[in-house]
Amino acid sequence: AAPAAKAEAGKAQEKDKGAAVAEKERQKATAEELVTREADKAGSLAKEQKAQEGGSGVGAPAEEAGTNAGQAAVAGPEKGVQGINVLPLASLKKSENGIPRSSEKLTVPADSFDQRLFRIFVSHRWLQPKKPHPDANGHPKYQLILKCIEDMQKRGWVPSDDDKIVLWIDYACINQDAKDPAAELNDNMLRIVGMCDMVLTPVVDEEWESWAAHLERDQIEKDVAGTYGAKQWQDYWKRAWCLLEMFFAAHVPFTPQLVLPLIGGEVLNFVTEKKARPHVLYGTRESEKSEVAFFLAPLRDEKLEEKDPGNGELFSENDRQKIKYHVKELRISTMVRQSKTDEAVATFGAFDVANVLDKLAEVHKEQCQFQQQLERVQEALEVRRKDPKSSDNAVAGTLMTMGLVYERLGRFDIALQTHEEALEMQKKIHGHDHVDVAATVDNMGIVLNAQGKFAEALKKHQQALDIRISKLGHDHVDVAATVDNMGIVLNAQGKFAEALKKHQQALDIRISKLGHDHVDVAKTYNNMGLVYEKLGEYKKALEYYQKSLEIKIKALGHDHVDVAKSIWGIALVEQAQGKFAEALAKYNQVLE
Repeated sequence: AAPAAKAEAGKAQEKDKGAAVAEKERQKATAEELVTREADKAGSLAKEQKAQEGGSGVGAPAEEAGTNAGQAAVAGPEKGVQGINVLPLASLKKSENGIPRSSEKLTVPADSFDQRLFRIFVSHRWLQPKKPHPDANGHPKYQLILKCIEDMQKRGWVPSDDDKIVLWIDYACINQDAKDPAAELNDNMLRIVGMCDMVLTPVVDEEWESWAAHLERDQIEKDVAGTYGAKQWQDYWKRAWCLLEMFFAAHVPFTPQLVLPLIGGEVLNFVTEKKARPHVLYGTRESEKSEVAFFLAPLRDEKLEEKDPGNGELFSENDRQKIKYHVKELRISTMVRQSKTDEAVATFGAFDVANVLDKLAEVHKEQCQFQQQLERVQEALEVRRKDPKSSDNAVAGTLMTMGLVYERLGRFDIALQTHEEALEMQKKIHGHDHVDVAATVDNMGIVLNAQGKFAEALKKHQQALDIRISKLGHDHVDVAATVDNMGIVLNAQGKFAEALKKHQQALDIRISKLGHDHVDVAKTYNNMGLVYEKLGEYKKALEYYQKSLEIKIKALGHDHVDVAKSIWGIALVEQAQGKFAEALAKYNQVLE
């Protein structure tokens, strides 16, 4: 009987294993189907745009520094995730004090990483608000956060590599020594939530058995918001900031296909079925019962009236106006999503609507939804142009942004037209020798270079350089950016000696102002590698590509897209040298 039972158990295990494999394959197929569908849409859009303009993109993918340098100089609503800090999971695990305070400086800029990192927004009620501290003695909330993520990693729901996960936690990521820490959220809340792929709410509840002893998991799952009886969770629903975070998580744009390569299991199921940002709850009950986190249903639009964060509880009434401002942002973004922008303007005014449109555009940019970004920027431009109170400077700034978006989409003719329109306005506002004028002229040079109009591109860069030198001096980083752009054009013209001279000039300025380990220094090294590669001086090309790569890895980590571009450059040189096995290994590295 014992061998028979063992055989039956073995069959059951094989069956379970087979089911698990089948489920994994189904999830993979679902993910691939969604990615393929989005790629087909993007391909159709690109073909449509080419047909309309008769244009085509040119330039090797490794030549990224010129575009980035030009964009960095733009003074306008394009911010991406600049100014936002995140906490790497690896740093959180090393913290000796539980959830680290901002003064411990364990956070890093969010724009140090690319979309391949999985970003978790921790939305929680502080346990010791008067101290003030978000956790209790013994760090129980800290332990819940780590255990929840570790459990999801083991199940294949989120990346298993700690280096691919970062978190946004208010106590760590907002300057707690500022006079008003919450003020830092005023301009950033929409962008912070928008950059995140998941929201996690840890719930400390030492008395969970008092309400959960008679409840099965499936009973709670039917209505997590109403059935989960932990006091901290019930209080969470009363707090203004917590409500606000929940609504932002549900309403700020989210792009499922960007996180599909990073997720699996129930997270993948939720994302593919709901097309929404997952919000999970993980409490002491789940930790002690070794259960998975609960998924919360996304809050519907009508819930905003029922659970208005503007009426929620606050530890400081000084935050009330901030909360109401963000609720207004939520209402505007909802109306924009419902194609009611004109109604939003009539209700809230052009100034606030245009600002929300700017922020939504940045969220779309961060999620690589450039067509949607363009639509939001176009709406912002229309709103500002119709509003007699809007300044010409605001309109010009929006045009600058629009030109950059068209450039990203490869629509170079219309990008150039848009930059020219912005330029004419800027000249009327500031005169012909203002730094904003220089930024736009420099961006025009980048577009002309992409079109293969090298002489015209060089002329624009020279104009920008003259203005920048006259206003900023010879050794300013913006001067270095323009000089580097000129080197890229000269390289494209085959004027290699002149190109190297420009890149060296840019390099000297950047090292003196930014230090040897800055990413902009790495980009100039990369550009110099490109020149030597074209000259056939492969040893020197590899030397400069390697210098670029080392800086980028140190500054950005191994998984940043700019790191991949430097590896690509090395692969091209190795291929040219006939080192095919080494080159192939590098190309595979780039693909990964």
